[in-house]
Amino acid sequence: MLDFISNNALISALIAAAVIAAAGGVWKWWHDRKDSQAIYNFLLTSKARTSFSFRSTAAISSHTRLSEKRVADLCSKHPKIRRNEQEKQSWTLVA
Repeated sequence: MLDFISNNALISALIAAAVIAAAGGVWKWWHDRKDSQAIYNFLLTSKARTSFSFRSTAAISSHTRLSEKRVADLCSKHPKIRRNEQEKQSWTLVA
């Protein structure tokens, strides 16, 4: 089997592409999870220490040092974070 893979350029290229794609997917998942956790922790701490129930995308971005677009994308996907219905660029934790 190893001889077949090493002697066939097409199969070798396909396997290499699959390995690279898998590694890229794992890298993206890990960074998304790490950044989502940073956002969640900020909202949790903010809720405990301040009277704010919602925090703006800009405030979260400033504290976590992530772009506003990334914060909005990750917050919209997080199961424990929801968007404010009145102000679309503010977020809170789901009770």
